[in-house]
Formats: sequence, structure tokens, C-alpha cells
Amino acid sequence: MWGFAFMFWLVPLLLISMAFRRRRWYGRYGPPGRYGPPPWADGSDLRREIEVQRGTIERLESTVSQLEERLDFTERLLSGRHEAGATS
Repeated sequence: MWGFAFMFWLVPLLLISMAFRRRRWYGRYGPPGRYGPPPWADGSDLRREIEVQRGTIERLESTVSQLEERLDFTERLLSGRHEAGATS
């Protein structure tokens, strides 16, 4: 008879566990009784942040390519002056 006493406590513990799990997700972020994904899981802010970062990366890549072109030009200019000074 006492072997099944744990089953009585299993039901209240299960209900309390479910209540705390639900409160953890929706306790202060949404109305009680609402099920579904948490409000911060919609992804629109994440997509916006990714687009901003992509724009920043593209600007940085274009700046680096312009700097590479300027460096190549400067190297060619300096090597031409060095060769002109060595031949005269």
C-alpha cells in the first residue's frame, strides 16, 4: 500500500513544474494563458541587425579595395622613381 504513495505526490509536482515552466517564458513578457513562442523569437530584430552588419561589411570591403589600389599606385610610383635615379 505504501509503495504507491509517491504517485500521489507525482501529480502535484508535475502540475507545479508545468506552472513554473510556463511562467518562466511568459511571466512578465506576455499575458497569462498565452501559448506559443516567446515574444523575442520573431526574428525581425535579428534580420535587421544582420542587414546592418552586411552593409557595414560591404563598406569596409570597398574601403579596403580602394586602399589596395592606392597602395599599388604608390608602390609603382616609388619604384619608377627609384629606377629613374639608378639609371642616371
